[in-house]
Parts: sequence; C-alpha cells; structure tokens
Amino acid sequence: MANLSVSKKIIREILRFLGLNTNMRLFLMSFFDESSKHLYEVRNHKFSFDEMCGIVSDEHLYPKNILSVENTISKIISENLSVSRLGDGEEFAQNLLNANPKFPELKKSLQEILKYGSSEKCLVCINNFNVFDEKVPMYYRRAFAYYWIKNPVNSMTKSLSFNTTSDYGDAYAFLFYFSEADTKEETIKKSKYIAKIWEGKKVLFVISKHSKIPLDKSYFNGTAEKAFIFAPRENAYSEYNRIFRKITENYSQDWLVYLELGACATVLSSELSKLGYQALDMGDFYKRIVYHRILRNSD
Repeated sequence: MANLSVSKKIIREILRFLGLNTNMRLFLMSFFDESSKHLYEVRNHKFSFDEMCGIVSDEHLYPKNILSVENTISKIISENLSVSRLGDGEEFAQNLLNANPKFPELKKSLQEILKYGSSEKCLVCINNFNVFDEKVPMYYRRAFAYYWIKNPVNSMTKSLSFNTTSDYGDAYAFLFYFSEADTKEETIKKSKYIAKIWEGKKVLFVISKHSKIPLDKSYFNGTAEKAFIFAPRENAYSEYNRIFRKITENYSQDWLVYLELGACATVLSSELSKLGYQALDMGDFYKRIVYHRILRNSD
C-alpha cells in the first residue's frame, strides 16, 4: 500500500513537470487512482436539463435548519462547543447509505448522531445543499450537484432521519469560510479568528502519523500545551476503543481534543462531548486550508 502511494505521487510530479493542465493530469491519473477518476468525472460532467430540474426540486426537500458558515464558526467559538461532522458525500455513500458497510456499528452510530442532531455541548454539522450558493467556489458547487444526482434527496430522506427542531452546523464551514476573493489580510484575519477555538488551551491532537500538524511552527502557537495520540491513516474506526480509552484514561476534560480521523472522529467527538470534553472533528482542515493557504500567505 505504501509503495502504491509513493508511485502515485511520483506519477503526479512527472505530470506536473510536463506542464500539463489540471484536467489532463486528472484524466491521466484516473487510470491509476480512484479519487482522481472521481475528480475528473465531476469536472467534466455535462448536466442534462432533467438532472438540473431534479436538483432544483430536491433542494426544497433538503433540511433548512443549517447554520451559515459564519454562524457555525462563531457559535463554536462563543459557546466552546464540540464539533461532530458528517462531512462529505463519501461518508454518506460508504457508511450511512451503504447496505453493507465495512463497520455496521459505525453506520448505526452515525445514523443516531444525524437523527438526534446538535446538543448544548456538541454542534452536529452536515453538508448544506450549496449547489446554488454563489459564495461557494464553482468546483464545489459542481461537486455537490454531481453528488445529489447520484444520491437524490427524496430517496435519502426515506433512509435517514434528520432533526428538524435544532440547528445543524455547516460541515464545510472551515473550508468555505475562506473566499477565493479574500485578500491576504482577510485570509490571515479569518485564520486567527478560527485559532481562538484553541487559544490558551491544552490541546490533544488525535491524528495519523502522516499528518503535518506535528511539524507546525506557528498556527498552534497560541495553545498552552500540546500532546499527540496517533491512529491509523485509514479505517481508524477499527481502533476506536483503543483511541477512546487512551484519551479518557490519560487526559482530563480540560484538554481540548483535536480530531483528524475521518468518520471515526464524527463518533469520537460526539461521545467525548457527553463526558465533558470539547472535541473537534476538524477533518483535513489543516492540510487543505492552513498548510496550503494561510501559512503560505502569511510568510
């Protein structure tokens, strides 16, 4: 598996060296890599009139009790909330809507989190519809549209239960908070605002060994103390009990728990919040936003 991953990186670098545009690189990589194949399909899908009509009608069926990106972040900061994210189409497809998931108990837990929604301690975040939101970059709008034609809302709502009485947060808040039109100053200001979540706190990072967070030189400088627990890069849920015990048996509730473990983090953050921890299911926030954008911009 490791050799395959290295081979893919080498191929990507060769394609970049050749000066090929993004679309051509994705096309060639699609023969070796499923994620590249999916990205290529999303970028090049031609939406039919019937598909667009279906998306428009589905939008009215989707839950409306989802906070805006700005309100999601401000609520987390002002109320010191945990964050449990049902973050992307892949999570729904592989776990929530899959008749034969890899971890049936994970599917059940995710269904319950989605059904019961947010609490006073934990903000449950789900994808907003986002197809028609002009603040969202066009690629993501296309990706959402592509997802919804593959997973129509009317069939999804028959399989899953949503809470209609309390608000969900936007699962993409930490990504869409940053706009393509932001100046360097605006980007840095927003990044510092998010960092208030862990400012002055002891932070326990529960991440894979491949995470770049341990190499961070500036973004988490405002923390009082740092500690790390390492978990598998993929299928972290296979070690859920070990990770849960290691957190609860070695760290008190005055530690903020920063999670970067896919669907495993969705469940962990929810369960830890019930024990009095502030636990953040941050997904690949650092990789996608901070490392590639904010730190580079603030040099």
